[in-house]
Parts: sequence; C-alpha cells; structure tokens
Amino acid sequence: MTEIALEKLFRLEVEDSSDFGKEVALKELRETPKNVLTGLKRLKHLLENETNIPKDMPKNNEIWLMNFLRLCKFYPESAKEKILCHLELKKKFSNFLKNSQIIDLKDPKAKNSFYVLKQRDQLGRRVIIQKIEYWKTSAVDKYELFCTFDAIINTLRLEPDTQINGIVAIMDMKNMSFSQILQMTPNFAKTLTDYLYAYLPLRLKAYHIINNPAIAQPFIKLAIQLLNEKYRQRALVHGKDMKKLHRHIAVDCLPECYGGCGKDVEVESSELFDIAKVYANDFKTFQECERID
Repeated sequence: MTEIALEKLFRLEVEDSSDFGKEVALKELRETPKNVLTGLKRLKHLLENETNIPKDMPKNNEIWLMNFLRLCKFYPESAKEKILCHLELKKKFSNFLKNSQIIDLKDPKAKNSFYVLKQRDQLGRRVIIQKIEYWKTSAVDKYELFCTFDAIINTLRLEPDTQINGIVAIMDMKNMSFSQILQMTPNFAKTLTDYLYAYLPLRLKAYHIINNPAIAQPFIKLAIQLLNEKYRQRALVHGKDMKKLHRHIAVDCLPECYGGCGKDVEVESSELFDIAKVYANDFKTFQECERID
C-alpha cells in the first residue's frame, strides 16, 4: 500500500488541538491561556534547578513540557515529579525501555502484534490493540514487545489531541498458548503495571482485556491487584462478551472481529511507521528530552 493511500486511512494529527480537544482540555485539564503560560514558566524553573536530571537534557521544549503538564492537569510540581518518575523508570527498565526510536515501529519480530485504530473513539481517544496470538515466545522475549508498544506511545504523544483525550488499550488474548502463559510471571505483572500507571506519558483511560482464557485468570488477577485504586477501575475484563466492550467503545469505531461495524479500520505498527516517518525529527526531539546514557 502506498504512503498516500495510508495517509487517507490514518493521519497523525500533530497540529494544534481540535475544538473538541480544546473543550476537553479546559474542562478536564484546567488548560487555560493563563495556566499554560504560568505552568510552562514554573516547570522550566523547577527543571532548571533539579539536580536529579542530566544538566545537558533539553528543558525548554514546550511541546514536550506540555505533554507532562496536560498529564498532570497543569500543576507544575506534579509535572516535575512525573518527569522524574518517568526518567527513573526508564533507567530501571533500560534493558527494554531504551532510547525509543521510530524505526522500532517496524520491528519484524512484532509483526501483527500491535495495531492502532484509524479513527479515534467517541471520546477522542486513540485505541491501541495488542493481539497476543501473534507473539512467538520462541523468537521474541516478552520484554522486547515493550519496545514496539513504547514506540507507538511515543508516536501518538506527538498529537496534542492524544495528550488531551488519552488512549485506550485492548489486550486480545484470543488463541493464547500455554507457552505464552508461562511467560506471565509475577515479576512481569509488576513491570507491566509500573509501565502503565507510573511510566506511561499519556492518559490511560481504560485497559480492556478480551478473549481471555481461564488459564490466564491468575495473571490478570495479580496484575489488577498491583494497580492503585484509580487504575483498577480502568482495568476491564470482558472475556468473549463484546457487548461489554461496546459499552465503552462505540461499535462504529471497532473492527468486525470485535462486533464493530468497521472494515479495514486497523493500522499495523509497521504501517504506522510508513505514515509517521515524516515526523521522525519531532519523534527524535521528544526522545532527546528523555535520553538516558
């Protein structure tokens, strides 16, 4: 498929936020011209005087700073703490949360594992789907999958509307194998939950688990228990009942395999690269602000 055809099907919205996004930002995030101005000024000052970040780390990239201010509802002190936590976890998990590169979207080992829906859901959120059945445990370490997922996150966070409205994740456990279940250790559960609610630089509005087999229940239960109360309420297990999923995501947005109305509504991660590569410099600039050596 040509880049032009892909662009018609999915567009990375890196321009200013939409009218809908602006309305959500004002209502939910306290995003006013005054709060933006004072928030940026205060956050720059806090980072300039912070000793726990590299001195040569760019601290004046306002697009990057806005990402964290929106995440923390324009409270500069909270945004600074989120940045510190983000960087600390990136160091802790440096074996797989490396300095993300846009080419990670095209990792052949993650082929068919990750998709982004071409249109936002009814609340303006991006929807990311992970399909477990395509994960070959003999070829791909479970932590390697984070590299591709993280590259997707770092691509979508270039969009102001995604910073504002957040994302929804769907883990599809259809055809999950016993070898995959064996990879779901308590340590992996802790890493997954740390990533989702402590590291993730976007608003995670919901995490849906579908087509989950009975043998996956102990892992799912443990992972949910490790979440704080806020995120426990956002972790939703539906099994094969797609009507439960439809209560949260409109059927117009979902593919037919999930009981939706959409045909050809998913963009595979390598296709996302073909669209996003024109923004490689923007991607790189964001990552320079979070570089770990």
